[in-house]
Amino acid sequence: MKYLNVVSKRLPLTFKVKLTSLFKKKEIKLNSGKKAFVFLAADYGNIGDIAISFAQSQFLNNVLPNYEVVSIPISQTRFLIDSINKQIKADDIVTIIGGGNMGGTYPDIEALRQLVIKTFRTNRIISFPQTLDWNQSAQSKRALKKIIKVYSSHPDIHLFARESISFAKLTKMFSGANNVSVNLVPDIVMSATAKLLGATECHKTSGILRCLRDDKEAALTSKQYSIVDKALVKTGCNIEKTDTHAGGSQLSAAHCTQLLTDKLNQFRTANLVVTDRLHGMIMSLLSGTPCLVLPNSNHKIRQTQADWLQNHPRIIFLEIDEIDQISKAIESLLSLSHGTLNESPVDSNKYNDLKKALEYL
Repeated sequence: MKYLNVVSKRLPLTFKVKLTSLFKKKEIKLNSGKKAFVFLAADYGNIGDIAISFAQSQFLNNVLPNYEVVSIPISQTRFLIDSINKQIKADDIVTIIGGGNMGGTYPDIEALRQLVIKTFRTNRIISFPQTLDWNQSAQSKRALKKIIKVYSSHPDIHLFARESISFAKLTKMFSGANNVSVNLVPDIVMSATAKLLGATECHKTSGILRCLRDDKEAALTSKQYSIVDKALVKTGCNIEKTDTHAGGSQLSAAHCTQLLTDKLNQFRTANLVVTDRLHGMIMSLLSGTPCLVLPNSNHKIRQTQADWLQNHPRIIFLEIDEIDQISKAIESLLSLSHGTLNESPVDSNKYNDLKKALEYL
């Protein structure tokens, strides 16, 4: 046993992953009709990613009414992919989950995306709206180089960025690959409404929700968090701390549904949400609740707001060097009334390029 442990430690991680996948392979029985797959669907406790998975499935159901939408949980990708590959047909569409995990920041998820791209060579692949994350490190440069190589090898792949910075970078990366289409559309959650995602109406709102990061994407310093908290306390409102990350993995579909519904309802019952999470901002707007937005460590919140939500009446975005204006922003937002649960933050026509990519057959 001791010898086996030593050998295991010396094996490359990629080899161990492949070995595990081989021994845990599963079979899935697919129906005979046309299918649109949603690969890497969230079955873990990031409620923003759960919202993306649900909204993406709803979007596919609306655009492709004659297709069966089949969601493949991210935790099951390696175990089911061979079985799906044996049964998939030429007119089936492969979609990959949208979000903010393209690039080198989340290498495990990027590796699964590339596995899907390499596996389904004869099907159209559509990567739903993503943020590409990168920096000037050698590790990031290697990750981008591999993305270009793998994505460019597929004969029919469509990449959608969800904000203009990622769009510009992806356009430049694939400028020499005619088989790679790059387009810009909003985050897919903004194509939905809170009601469609399971929110229910409440008759009373109260207090302020503080939905701020404490992870590697946080941009505020402890001093700046203190300024925010003092401004919130000064309002005299009840302050409740929350997050869009509930934790857990390999969660059931029912559990994921409940997490999303509960979070939307929680946002709905607040007078104001203060957040530096992208889907904290989006779910707040879906819920009709005024939202004070602060930046995270990369461009995804700032640019999403600038590209799609700049004129939204219930949102104020403050840069880090504008933190001293927070009390005035809070006062302004608290004076606003709520919207309805049937409002999408952006015009549905903003998704026309995505619809065209799906309706090609």
